[in-house]
Amino acid sequence: MAWADSRLDELLTTRLTRNPDVRVILSEPSAGHRPSFPADKNNLDSLLDWGTEVGGRYLLTITINSEELIRQKTFSVPLIFHQWETLAVIDGEIRLLDLQKRRLLAAESFGERLSATRLLQSSCEDDRNDPSLHINAADKGRLFSALESRVVDTLSEKISRWTRGR
Repeated sequence: MAWADSRLDELLTTRLTRNPDVRVILSEPSAGHRPSFPADKNNLDSLLDWGTEVGGRYLLTITINSEELIRQKTFSVPLIFHQWETLAVIDGEIRLLDLQKRRLLAAESFGERLSATRLLQSSCEDDRNDPSLHINAADKGRLFSALESRVVDTLSEKISRWTRGR
């Protein structure tokens, strides 16, 4: 992503470790003798084996499918006016595995949107590339930072609900 580096993993790790009963182990290679994370993130047996070997109660995988800025027509009264909107969007999937019971507890898609700009145009304009819909680089960074915070709020709420706060 050209406008900012994603900090979603860092924000979620910070949020989860606020609970003193939670210990977070990232899948990134470390100086220790931890095995490498499975290449096939969709193979349940490989994930369960890796999580058991690392030593945990739950294994959480989050896959971000897209993190992008889009422009779309959100409202239209034909032959009168159109409303265009620039949105920041993050879509992905979260999976939670119970390593002790060796099963998938939950798997859900998630998506968050945050509006950046809106513009009403008369019918004859209908221009998705209107300069009023553009966002400068600094604002894009702030927009995606706010969006990532919303995603972390949503994901941490789901994780807490699925694990019953453990």
